[in-house]
Amino acid sequence: MINLTQHHFTRIAGSAALGAMTFTGAAFAQSGSYLPSDGLVVVEMESLTDGAGWSGSTTVDGFAGEGYVAWSGPDMSKTPGEGLVGFDTDIATGGKYELRLRNRHDHPDVTDANDVWVRVDGGEWTKVFSSQRGEWTWDTRCRTADGKVGPVSIELTPGSHKVEFSGRSEGFMIDRVHLFKEGTSNALSITRAPSKRVVLEDAPEVETPKGEESAKNAALDDGPPPFSEGPDFDLAADAATKKPEAKSPQAGTEGSPEASKTLPTNARQPGPFLLPSMDAAFADKVNAQLKGAKSTRGASASGPRVKINDALDTYGSSASRRGLSRFDIALGLEGTSEGAGTAFSQGPFIAKNYANNTVDQNKGLRIRALRMNRAPRDTTERINDIIHWPGGDHCIENVLAVVPQGFLQWAHNVHRGPNPLQMLQRSLTWDNVSVRPDPSSGAPQLKWGTREYNVPDRRFINCDFTEIPQEHGLYVSNAADTTIDGCTFLRIGSQGAQFAHRDQPYQQYDADNMSYLESPTHIVRDSHFIDCAYGGTRPSFNLTYFSPGSSAHPGSVLIEDCSFVCDWPTTRADGHSSTGALVICKMGGTAPLNPAVGQMMSSVTIRNSLFDFTDGDRSIASIRSVDDLIIEESCFIARDHDQPHLHIDRDYTGNDLGGTKTQRITVRDNIAVGVDIMLRLNSSTSSQARVTLDLHCPGEEIVYDGTTGEEISRRAL
Repeated sequence: MINLTQHHFTRIAGSAALGAMTFTGAAFAQSGSYLPSDGLVVVEMESLTDGAGWSGSTTVDGFAGEGYVAWSGPDMSKTPGEGLVGFDTDIATGGKYELRLRNRHDHPDVTDANDVWVRVDGGEWTKVFSSQRGEWTWDTRCRTADGKVGPVSIELTPGSHKVEFSGRSEGFMIDRVHLFKEGTSNALSITRAPSKRVVLEDAPEVETPKGEESAKNAALDDGPPPFSEGPDFDLAADAATKKPEAKSPQAGTEGSPEASKTLPTNARQPGPFLLPSMDAAFADKVNAQLKGAKSTRGASASGPRVKINDALDTYGSSASRRGLSRFDIALGLEGTSEGAGTAFSQGPFIAKNYANNTVDQNKGLRIRALRMNRAPRDTTERINDIIHWPGGDHCIENVLAVVPQGFLQWAHNVHRGPNPLQMLQRSLTWDNVSVRPDPSSGAPQLKWGTREYNVPDRRFINCDFTEIPQEHGLYVSNAADTTIDGCTFLRIGSQGAQFAHRDQPYQQYDADNMSYLESPTHIVRDSHFIDCAYGGTRPSFNLTYFSPGSSAHPGSVLIEDCSFVCDWPTTRADGHSSTGALVICKMGGTAPLNPAVGQMMSSVTIRNSLFDFTDGDRSIASIRSVDDLIIEESCFIARDHDQPHLHIDRDYTGNDLGGTKTQRITVRDNIAVGVDIMLRLNSSTSSQARVTLDLHCPGEEIVYDGTTGEEISRRAL
């Protein structure tokens, strides 16, 4: 029996399914937890991201599923921990469980090349071996502390657990793993289907209520470092003492209920968005939706502004332990850019100019300038929830929510509303709103800056999210357009922003939102994601769109003048220093995609944006099912990275994309330092062929056929 001490562990939302049937290792990353069925967890080893030293193959017949993996690295009989691969599972019923490996070893000596290292929940590594050779077998044994040989029996409590494997003997093959509660019938049948996962590779897991204990265990010593807000940003001796200047009446205030609210004057209008005619139309649409927006200032009256120097003194020791300096915390990681002026104003953001910057320089290109020039904000602990939609357009503005330690899991919540759901036809806007933990005590329980169900058109303008320790800055279930403009996301524990459209029941949940009534448009402009996913409970891509369109109502995404930079001062438990920047994919809880109707997205445009990732646990971006994908005037940097790709149309189960396929890829005048496009060529099987395309194209435009990878045209600009 393997005796274990149970621990909470960090989930790594990401998985690379078997691609070509022969593959070699990448860094270990894990998708959402496997869910037991009838007391049994079934895992196909080839479905996991393979650690360095593991190879996948179909050479030896008799395997279940798509293939098997074998340790092809050196003998590691004395040094466990190399070639890490594994999975997470959520156990509903505690008790004694048995772990069996369907394995094979063909060495003439039955005692040679017959074992692997195994550990559970981060406990001690245990040699697990087989005494049968030359056939696929469930023979799985270990030697206990008292020298007895027996099955791998594990006491598991209800909750989350991690099972990990590390290479030991060259040539040892593993087909699948079964973990089952003692007494489970038919537990070793290879006809048992692989267990369902909470989510696929790119999806952070659906939020499930957790007990208080996990929140209490999360960084009580190293509470989240604070970040100063507003224009009094650690400047002179009078910092944090300025009074808000008198402002002209705005829409929804007593002074002028009919006044129009428009986009900030410093926000540049959309550039060419597939068709030039869409520029003015979309700008008019945004402005129209903001007109007459009602205003609220949160849950309490104006309060004192946070004094940054006092906050920094409070957090000095914990920041040092995390590798963060006082300067890092106060200034949001300063950097330089070509054309930069003073600390308070910088030249134009030109992504291609930053290819030779250090990662620390790239972290601070715009976040500092944006945050130091915010309008004054009123301080409160939280923003009133919206339980019943108030009607019309709604705007929350000029609020700094400083969430205290306690039971608040979010600063703001929009409830689902009545069942059946009702379509909310108008817009919800946040303008100059900030969320972060209380600098004096921290808020280790804080999951979301805002958690919202069934929202209509959703706008975030000039907003800041800092050190949300558990999960996401934004977790929004939307049924219409979304905009993030002039916003910053600094050291968010999991994802900076997630938009998830789920208009059908999924897993054990009801639908989160109504269906699209028209094709949605999603805009991210002059917004910056810095060191996100450093240690939350569901770290994943910094910016996530789940089902941002459908075959019937294909969506459009524009990402413009943005930066995504990640190299954590302290590596996460899995040894990585970043996750990925962007994912656009179909999500469970939505109708299947239908190629006869159309792709999920009519367009995805990435323009003048910076992607700088160090030692990531997944590809830099993953995008699926787009009519026209345009990537232009952008800079991509992969530092010490073993997945330096923009992945296009990766289909993990063979039916994620329903046969839809990206049609056309245009790359125009990009700088890509060690980064390429990895295009999957078909979506009818999880074993997709792939082709690598050039992303680096300074001074050129290249157009590719998204179905074949063939070059359609190339021209000098």
